[in-house]
Amino acid sequence: MQKISPFSIPLILQCLLLIIPINLYVIGNWLATGIQWALFRYQQSYLGNSLILFYKDINYIASGAITGRSIFAGGFNVAASSLLLLALCIFVYGYLTESIAYFKTAAIITISGGCLFLISDIIQYGILFHGPDGFAIPLGVPAILLTGWWTYRREFPDT
Repeated sequence: MQKISPFSIPLILQCLLLIIPINLYVIGNWLATGIQWALFRYQQSYLGNSLILFYKDINYIASGAITGRSIFAGGFNVAASSLLLLALCIFVYGYLTESIAYFKTAAIITISGGCLFLISDIIQYGILFHGPDGFAIPLGVPAILLTGWWTYRREFPDT
């Protein structure tokens, strides 16, 4: 029977962060509702249903399709998603090389991504995640922060 590598569990958790819901949100007075994952969001509105990939926020900002606070919130969302992807790449490299230093670095990047998701929600909806623009429930953000913290604090065997 093959023993599981101590580097496997943090890598698996990091992969799971990409598929758990980050936010449930409502825009305005129920004009639209949606669920956001790290790499995309699904939104239902009176205009129809949309699947929006995380990098499309850059296009929306550049074209002027979104304005005001939403520009900053969208920018923080793109940055947070990018950090989670970067952390995953570093985790994979750390797994292949069995280097603790890479796991610690990736854990800090994961925590930073979780903080950026929180900041994005605060910018868009306010400190209580509720305001005139709607509300958000940051479901997955605690999981991101806990995963990063757990991985950073985890004791790895000397390799």
